[in-house]
Amino acid sequence: MQGKEPSEQDTKTKSNVGIDVSKSWLDVYVLPSGVSMRVSNTLEGIRQLKRRLRHLDLALVLMEATGKWHRHLHRSLFASAIPVAVVDPYRVRMFAKAQGILAKTDRLDARVLAQFAAVMAPTMRPPAPEQVQELAELVRARDSAVAEKTSLKNQLSAAAVTFLRRQLERRIGRLTNDITALERQIHKRIEADQALARRYAILTSITGFGPVVAPTLIACLTELGACSRRQIGMLAGLAPVADDSGERNGVRVIWGGRPAVRRSLYLAALSAARDDPAMKAFFMRLTASGKPAKLAIIAVARKLAVLANTLVAENRTYTPQAPKCA
Repeated sequence: MQGKEPSEQDTKTKSNVGIDVSKSWLDVYVLPSGVSMRVSNTLEGIRQLKRRLRHLDLALVLMEATGKWHRHLHRSLFASAIPVAVVDPYRVRMFAKAQGILAKTDRLDARVLAQFAAVMAPTMRPPAPEQVQELAELVRARDSAVAEKTSLKNQLSAAAVTFLRRQLERRIGRLTNDITALERQIHKRIEADQALARRYAILTSITGFGPVVAPTLIACLTELGACSRRQIGMLAGLAPVADDSGERNGVRVIWGGRPAVRRSLYLAALSAARDDPAMKAFFMRLTASGKPAKLAIIAVARKLAVLANTLVAENRTYTPQAPKCA
């Protein structure tokens, strides 16, 4: 681009925008112009931001997933037909470190996000519907309550003081009631939405997918039915990652993905390997060939993820044998 006026260069180059989202502020950085700005993370601030973005020839607007603070911005930009993507903060942090950027401030993070968008071109996906996001909050709250209950039960088993045992028993009782109420609310919301109810019916037709696993997949793996076999395995954190170098063939391990989904599918695999004839045969074939039992269970879990992805894509429930062609 040497010899061209900056204004002409800007008009011929698409802009990549990074937005660092916090509870109160949106820090914005635009490449290649280098323009930065800060607006409040409010309805008025987002409107002001969109007015500025409309004057740019946009390639991509990128932000990190930040719990709930990025959701309204993501939904608003998408509704205004602005190309927007949300990326895992871990990937952006590794990208920054690869460039030798160790410092971390809101404005610096916005610039790194703009660079990430320009170099990596992450996939754009529409925001999850509000009812699915609310369902995900309830599912995470249930998981947290179950983990707390397990911790308290472990404390109770080791407690010797009578007063402490009574305290722990009361807290465990309250958590049991809270978990029941959360589960009731989760299923009430699924039943009230026709699309979610249909997805729930499809998932629960698979052996091992019960009233805990199915809502977890509905809320935390919304890409079901829209991905390839490999993609769904990676999202679930069940695809083996190679570790080879030169003549060394390292042990392949599963890594990354979504922990809640991986845990749920692992538990489903334990049940399916015992009760589903096809999955049991698959599990036995792997162990008979010398594979460790845990590795075989992971393979069953990955097979279940692929099966669920296929069934949702084809909008049909599971049958042990493939449906006959008409």
